[in-house]
Order: sequence, then structure tokens, then C-alpha cells
Amino acid sequence: MPSRKVIAGGLVAGALVLGAAPAYAGFSPSLTAAGPTSVKGTEASAVFDIGEDTIRQIRYADRKTLTYTFELVNDGLLPIKVEGIAQPKVKPTLFDYKSLKSGDKSEFTVGAGDRRLVTLSLFMTACERLSSRAGSFVKDVHLRTSSAFVKRTVVIALPEQIHSGSPREVLCPNATADSRPPG
Repeated sequence: MPSRKVIAGGLVAGALVLGAAPAYAGFSPSLTAAGPTSVKGTEASAVFDIGEDTIRQIRYADRKTLTYTFELVNDGLLPIKVEGIAQPKVKPTLFDYKSLKSGDKSEFTVGAGDRRLVTLSLFMTACERLSSRAGSFVKDVHLRTSSAFVKRTVVIALPEQIHSGSPREVLCPNATADSRPPG
């Protein structure tokens, strides 16, 4: 049977660990996305507000890569290493997530209180699966991160919701009479 000193030591250690958890949560990493923003890979783009949402409407270009540049902001007290993107459970119909890079690196660190210019690459695809009057949104990006030996996936809301409508059949080369739902 353990002695009273061992039990007391275990209780003290447990209390310290439980007391440290809220303190660590206060230092928990905090990433957000901010402007200025820009896009490449589309012939046209416009930004407008609908209520509290900012929408970046882009012209769809089948089988082309759209790049969306913004700042990644670390408001926390610890540096955060971005190790890449994770695919969301529900993917937008017209876009496939390719990468998030800072410069030419897909793994980078955003220091505590720092900002980093990043570029999200999205492949425009699958217009033949969407009604010609429907649209698709990219509202966030899922990042694989690590900070203070803790690895996690965080969801970062983009500064603007990227939206594109499905083009008419003439601009959607793989569309057939059976591939697109009516609409």
C-alpha cells in the first residue's frame, strides 16, 4: 500500500497539472485570416458585402488553378507551425484544395503576434456535376498545425468567401445531357 507521502505527492502533482491546463489554454494558439487579399487565375473578380459576409465572386475557369492570397495572423503567445492543409469533410463542388504556401514553402512558422502572407491554391473542377445556375463557396481552410508539442487541425475562416457559379455548358467541356442536374 502506498504511503501517505506518495499519495499526497500524487494529489499535489495532479492539482498542478489541472491548474496548468487553464493557464495553457490562455496561451493556446490563435490563427485568423485577414486582408489585404488578391486572386489570380480568373478572368474576372468582384468583391461585395451581403449582410455581415464579404463575398469574392470569381469567374470559373475549368481545370485551372485559382490562387487566393491573404495574411495569416497569429494572435496567440506561442509560435505556430503550419504543416499543410487538411481536406475538409464537406468539399465545395467546384473547387479542390491544392495547397497553402508562404512564399514557396508549404511548412512554415507564424511567430507569436506575427502576420504571414500566404497563398491558397484551389483547382477549379467538376462543373459538369453542378446545375448551370448553381454555385459553390470556399469559406475556410483547414490547417494542420503544431505548437508547444501539440498537433491539431484548425479551421480558419477566410477574409472573404470565394464564390463561383457553374458556367454554361459551352464553358464546361465535359458536361453532357446526363451529367448535370436540371436547373
